[in-house]
Amino acid sequence: MTTPGSDHLTVTRDGDHAIARLAGEFDMSATFTIEPALERAVAETGVRALTVDLSGLTFIDSTGIGILLRLESEAKARGTKLTIVPAPADVQRVFQVAGVADALPFTKPAA
Repeated sequence: MTTPGSDHLTVTRDGDHAIARLAGEFDMSATFTIEPALERAVAETGVRALTVDLSGLTFIDSTGIGILLRLESEAKARGTKLTIVPAPADVQRVFQVAGVADALPFTKPAA
């Protein structure tokens, strides 16, 4: 199953695993399409794992970070395994500066 999103998001599903790929800017204006799509992905019947891939992001603001924190809480409450692929280093740094990098289930960078 593939669900085309906006220019910012594409959600695909393979069995019980959904993958949400974000691209471009994850700011307040993008949240109106990204947040509902992520909520649908984690709530969809049969989804036991959700990967949110931030590798295509060029920017994230506090609104985007807040949505990811809420998504992590929602996934945990539903028993869904959430994994987040980190953003490029300059974007990922925002999570470090905000002090939330360890609060989210980021995959480890490839060695």
